[in-house]
Amino acid sequence: MRTALLSLAILSFAGHSAEPQWYKGNTHTHTILCGHADSTPEVVAQWYLDRGYNFLCLSEHNQFLDPTKVALPEGRRSDFILIPSQEITGSVHTTALNVPRLIPFKFTSTKQFEVIQNHVDGTREAGGTPILNHPNFRWAVKADDILPVKRLHLFELYNGHPTVNNWGDATRPSVEKIWDKLLSDGLVVYGVSSDDMHALKKWSQKDSNPGRGWVMVRSTALTADAITEAMKKGDFYASSGVILKNVSLTADQYSIEVDEAATKKELESPVLITRRVDTTSEGWRIEFIGKDGVVLKTVKDAKADFALTPDQPYVRCKITYARKVDAGSDEVYAWTQPAFTDGRLDKLEKLEKFEK
Repeated sequence: MRTALLSLAILSFAGHSAEPQWYKGNTHTHTILCGHADSTPEVVAQWYLDRGYNFLCLSEHNQFLDPTKVALPEGRRSDFILIPSQEITGSVHTTALNVPRLIPFKFTSTKQFEVIQNHVDGTREAGGTPILNHPNFRWAVKADDILPVKRLHLFELYNGHPTVNNWGDATRPSVEKIWDKLLSDGLVVYGVSSDDMHALKKWSQKDSNPGRGWVMVRSTALTADAITEAMKKGDFYASSGVILKNVSLTADQYSIEVDEAATKKELESPVLITRRVDTTSEGWRIEFIGKDGVVLKTVKDAKADFALTPDQPYVRCKITYARKVDAGSDEVYAWTQPAFTDGRLDKLEKLEKFEK
């Protein structure tokens, strides 16, 4: 059995002397250069630097912002970098992660999968890694638009912009349900969380403020290439407020442990957008989820294990923290990446080598 996180957390570090560490970052951020954000690249970078982030992508719409031209303060923390990126923007939005130049963006089609494929091909041709952004923004992208796309393995599962429909509605699926559709149909896709920041000067639950979604990437080095490689292999988790102490995988067990103190600190932030739910539950809930989004096991604790078996082609984990608010509760989450048990990673590796 070959599983995603096993190959990532263990095998990918063979030959490296450094122990892997968790690095906090945001892959989707805007500045005044895009025309509808309110702060300069320097001010935006300073906000994330001051709040303990380790990496940041200044991903402007159809512009390439060279990070070496952004003046960071002297004497700053050494564990903070900018990763060159662009948000390719048309009928679909895609982050071109870790690219050296502007990616062409004028391609149009009435078929969304062709637009996505164009973004993917352009990004990869430049040596970058594509992330499909906020599928449910204006309900632009459906699962059927993603299924035909080749060489796309990252998408935004959660986006902190208040106009993005992360949770779906009565007739349209949540992004998480879209993810399970893709995984159940055999794709290798990892879920990213970002805040899609635009506003620093005005703060409210209706403004696209920073600090509402991020990724925690496990890497042996804090460089643009090392962070990108770890994300390509799925060695990260997505968060809207929950911090994890441990995500580990053996050949037959998936283990999760929450960092309760770090999560409590995140929950003190006044800028988080929590999800309001109509329950009075409170505390931790760890769910292991398999094919077709079926919840295979639920543990109401901050630590849980799940026994992997070949009958489940993939297993992913969703970690929820709920707090009582008025007559109901609000929730924040973390999502870990799927462990694949059906050989699709080996098949993908052989296919992509052939395509090269």
